[in-house]
Amino acid sequence: MSKARAGKEIHVVADNKIGTLSDISQWLADKGINIKAVCAYVDTGKAHFLFVTSDNRKAMEILRAKSLDVNEEEVIVLEMQDKVGILKDATKKLKSAEVDIKYLYGTTISTANAPATIVLAADDNGKAINALNG
Repeated sequence: MSKARAGKEIHVVADNKIGTLSDISQWLADKGINIKAVCAYVDTGKAHFLFVTSDNRKAMEILRAKSLDVNEEEVIVLEMQDKVGILKDATKKLKSAEVDIKYLYGTTISTANAPATIVLAADDNGKAINALNG
């Protein structure tokens, strides 16, 4: 059974340097903040990090104090079983509802009965949540 809900991620933009993700994850860990999901990529010489954390507000304060560009954005958090075809089922629902996915990233835990988590943003997050839960 899949369950979609509204969520928030933080988007961090930094100079693309070796060790930036290591530094960010250290700063957050030192303050007891858990990184629940992460996506990282480089675009036009800048490193972009998308995080879902246990405390976005506190994480943003920490990272802004380090002079990083940080914003909070609306996303969908989709928890589902970790099994073959489950992503197909979810994206088929979005296709049927004519929802355009802007981006998506996810994680799985290879432990029995542990859920897979997908984080995504769509052209209409509310419509996407309704389609995924319908």
